Amino acid sequence: MPTQEEVNIEGYAEYAAGMVIFVARIVSRLLLVGFQGMTWDDAFTVIAATFWTADLVILYYIGVHGSSVGQTFESADLLDDATVESFRIGDKLTFASWVCYICLIWSMKGIVLWYYDRMTLNLWQNILGYWIRWLTLATFLTAIIFQFSLCTPIERAWQVKPYPEDKCVFRKENYILYPILSIVSDIGIMAIPLPLLWQARLPIVRKLVLGGFIASGIFIIIATLLRTFYSLGSLTDLLVATQWATREYLVTAFVVSAPAIKPLFSKRLWGMHTSSTKSSSYADRYGSGGSALRSTTKSSKGPSHSVVIESQTQGESSAGKSFEMTSRGWPRKGNNPKIRLHSDASQEHIVQYPSDEEVGIHVTESYTVSSEERKSQT
Repeated sequence: MPTQEEVNIEGYAEYAAGMVIFVARIVSRLLLVGFQGMTWDDAFTVIAATFWTADLVILYYIGVHGSSVGQTFESADLLDDATVESFRIGDKLTFASWVCYICLIWSMKGIVLWYYDRMTLNLWQNILGYWIRWLTLATFLTAIIFQFSLCTPIERAWQVKPYPEDKCVFRKENYILYPILSIVSDIGIMAIPLPLLWQARLPIVRKLVLGGFIASGIFIIIATLLRTFYSLGSLTDLLVATQWATREYLVTAFVVSAPAIKPLFSKRLWGMHTSSTKSSSYADRYGSGGSALRSTTKSSKGPSHSVVIESQTQGESSAGKSFEMTSRGWPRKGNNPKIRLHSDASQEHIVQYPSDEEVGIHVTESYTVSSEERKSQT
């Protein structure tokens, strides 16, 4: 069994790593879009960091005051008044820690959900993401309601003497219901971008990397299951549950933040390649080669309609360096719009089909003109 000191040291280390991840994500977003371009996933990042900080403080004071976990009807009657009061404070903090756990885990789900909301802009997967967001909200509300209704009246949750009952102290049901709700929402979240990757026209290595980002939700599910397994096996030891909760926090923080952090490792983001043109507002604003789009449109009745995102770097052509991805997840009859993305571009725009001019994004719409039309035009 872990000691309080071991759990504290590991918790501080994992908290520090988690904050580095969150800060890196915020920095990446600021460099890409600026403060005015921040959206809901960035807000959820701040919310998640706040709840993690609160939970860390709460867990520390639970260690100071102790709790009723491990007590029985007989042992609780033998406690003196000072210990009872200390345990009462600890039990209130334990209840608050459960609330922080729920809010933190679901806040991190909000990060990736709103990230996918931008990622699938104007695609049918955006509608799927809309319903998955409602599903995730429903699972969150279910978890919160269950937390407050499992032991009623609520004061019994921090009643020490006489001993209330096991469900008010150990909350075994929490370790069963919350993982189920979390895994259901995680599976729904992973289902949003998978059809897009399936139809992506990308080099196999890049496709595997992107698939790894998307499928990394599996690691969250594994972390959740491990926490459930070890916590249920040691219900009388709150330190085991605490230890595995902080591990789950760290794994989840990394998985939901990794796609947005990836542009930090792009040479173009740091201006190592200077744009040869000034047509890109992204380059004008940040001094980076970025993803520049040339706006040209040809009227046509032809079946080909594509959005091309090309990198314009000094001294080299962007031809052959862009990738194509269909703007619909599953193949359909008729038109087959495609998006081409440079390998160093942000993952955020890998399937985005802008409906209007955005910061750093200019759309090129090209159409294939049939030979009959060329003759008629000449």
